[in-house]
Amino acid sequence: MELGLAGAAVCVSGGSKGLGRAAALAFAHEGARVAIIAREAGPLDDTVAALREAGAPDACGLRADIADAASVDAAFAELAQRWGELNTLVNMAGPTAPSAGADFAGVPEDQWAYYWEVGVMGAVRCTRAALPLLEKSGWGRVINISSVSARLGLPMEAPYMAAKSGLAGLSRNMASALAARGILVNTVTPGVFRTEALEGFMRATGVTDRYDPDSPEDVWRWMGEINGGRHAGMLGRVAAPEELCPLLLLLGSQANTYIVGANIPVDGGTDFSLG
Repeated sequence: MELGLAGAAVCVSGGSKGLGRAAALAFAHEGARVAIIAREAGPLDDTVAALREAGAPDACGLRADIADAASVDAAFAELAQRWGELNTLVNMAGPTAPSAGADFAGVPEDQWAYYWEVGVMGAVRCTRAALPLLEKSGWGRVINISSVSARLGLPMEAPYMAAKSGLAGLSRNMASALAARGILVNTVTPGVFRTEALEGFMRATGVTDRYDPDSPEDVWRWMGEINGGRHAGMLGRVAAPEELCPLLLLLGSQANTYIVGANIPVDGGTDFSLG
């Protein structure tokens, strides 16, 4: 299938690590121009170098904090000066980890605000700042990244779940509001993927003496342990970040002409096995 991504202008927030980095590299391999937004200079520079090696010689890194509107506006102003247009925005950046293992009643007030500011308002700020560039490009695509936890209601992830649920609802509204302007907005809902953040969470909880965070099967078994025997999907393993990318490429491309307002799970069947 010809995706029509060669030369397309793509921006991935949270693009320096984990799923965001995998997404940015996937677009680079298709010949797109890729910009990534992140807060930390080291991972940002490292990923930009990798993007250029992967086939995006004009790749650029934009340092910004999506919790700060002025920072986001400055990043997209730089992008406007550099390219003058944007075809695809992937709102990948979000809260860095589930909420410190506290149940609903034990979550501090400031955590609720943090997860909302980053998980929902971050996507609002990036999309709002990107709109003039998306319209100018002639075809615009926005992909918002939710989480399977928004569907499952896991008890130790209340603020994270609330933010991801809010983002999914917001995304549906964005789709309705922007379709007439030629911008197709969709939501992707990942299940459990092996990322640096997940590995860090496993190490912080002290389970790596029993479960290898580099093993998709071990991580799957560990997820079953912490969720009362209900495993993360039907396949007996969790996913690699690259397994999210085919759907992102399709939704973010010219080949997508009629998918809008959808919320598509990529979770190995987690909805069924945990249902």
